[in-house]
Amino acid sequence: MLNQIAMIDTRQMPSAIDAENAIIGALLIDSNAYKEIESIIKSDDFYVEKNKIIYNAVERLNSKHSVIDMVTVMQELMSLGKLDAIGGPYELSQATTMVTSSNHIKYHAEIVKDKSTARKLIELSSKIVDKSFEQSEPINETIEYLEKAITEVSTGSSENESISLAQALKLSTDKASEIQLMREKGIDISIKTGLSELNREFNGGFRSPDLIIIGGRPSMGKTQLGLHFAKHAALCSKYVLFVSIEMTASQLADRLLLEDDRISMYNLRTGHLSLDEWKAIDAQTGNLYNLNINIADSHNIRYINNIKSEARRMKRQNKLDILFIDYLGLIRTNMKFGTRDLEIGYITGELKNLAKELSVPVVLLSQLSRPPKGMTVKEPQLEDLRESGNIEQDADIVLFIHRPSYYDPAVTTSTGESWENKGKLIIAKYREGARNRDIIFRHDDNFKKIFDNDQQHPALESRFKKVEYVDQSMPF
Repeated sequence: MLNQIAMIDTRQMPSAIDAENAIIGALLIDSNAYKEIESIIKSDDFYVEKNKIIYNAVERLNSKHSVIDMVTVMQELMSLGKLDAIGGPYELSQATTMVTSSNHIKYHAEIVKDKSTARKLIELSSKIVDKSFEQSEPINETIEYLEKAITEVSTGSSENESISLAQALKLSTDKASEIQLMREKGIDISIKTGLSELNREFNGGFRSPDLIIIGGRPSMGKTQLGLHFAKHAALCSKYVLFVSIEMTASQLADRLLLEDDRISMYNLRTGHLSLDEWKAIDAQTGNLYNLNINIADSHNIRYINNIKSEARRMKRQNKLDILFIDYLGLIRTNMKFGTRDLEIGYITGELKNLAKELSVPVVLLSQLSRPPKGMTVKEPQLEDLRESGNIEQDADIVLFIHRPSYYDPAVTTSTGESWENKGKLIIAKYREGARNRDIIFRHDDNFKKIFDNDQQHPALESRFKKVEYVDQSMPF
């Protein structure tokens, strides 16, 4: 096998030259043809250099909202100094003799894309063979290079090339148009959180490629909040990957089942379920069964490379819209750092890059330090993030969950209202909006369910003062 790999392959690289020529000809005779294929192929998908140059000129014209025809393409090639490179005006005019209409341009584009993908896989395979023989880098880095490259090829992710401002503006306006068209069809591009006020603050919900940090002290309910967000994302027909380093998939499933008040946690865990409880489990299972939530809980998922690998795998299957990770403090890298602070900074940087690479929001839970025994407990702040490193810098959103009544059941707001069965989410950072905003939410007695604050009551977030209290609870 190795001898076969080492042999020089003299086979012709995959290509579809006739299809390429047909595409170029169709673009020159039909100014609307480009819209049929702009999402299918790019200039680097062409095998023939001449066709690649002409198609690049077409892309540039489209980014400037210019008409695409023989005259404008020729002018664009002249301005780029590329007209002679394609054989001059005569060679360009000859391209139109290949076709009589643009009716089959989409079909031809799909053929060209398939051949381009095959060439990229051949090139990638060659690089992997070289890296494996040379062994100039750790094998896990070679594996990650392969995974990332395969994901880019299969999802059409952009290369490392820069783009012009004109192209960026075109991407922005196209995105706005796409969002509006989806809204008119009843499709929401944002990912709902299940809390109406939080959705409003985030302009509809979570969006790619944001890195969202949810911080909280022990027992504040970070995992339950993460599950709440994950469930509501799935209820909106989004694909969810929940990476659970601390808990098993079965334990997380238990939490979702126990949202039904008819089911006792004690009975579920000790085998004392009644017939009515089994009926409730059947009903709750039916409600949850078809939700698109995948849970990764293996003992090796704690390593950042394995998290990225699983996320890329799900993305290649078109089954990833949002990624949850529980939680930051348990993630490891298999690398040596001078301090844990530096390692945490590396992890958050890698997860931010992953969000951009896969174009999905990443929700990362993070544990805050427990206040010293007997010390005043204040509301969480950015500096409370454990081993903060670059967490604040990398994060697009930082949310803190805080439940005042956990520390003092008698604590009230400045208007005298009890904090019992209430909590708040503190928006400590929001790159695209206001920070230091508080979102009040309600929950049941056992913090199994989270829901909107009662709209019949005054808006507490604008009326309560910051409350300080002493942690007198036993350590656990």
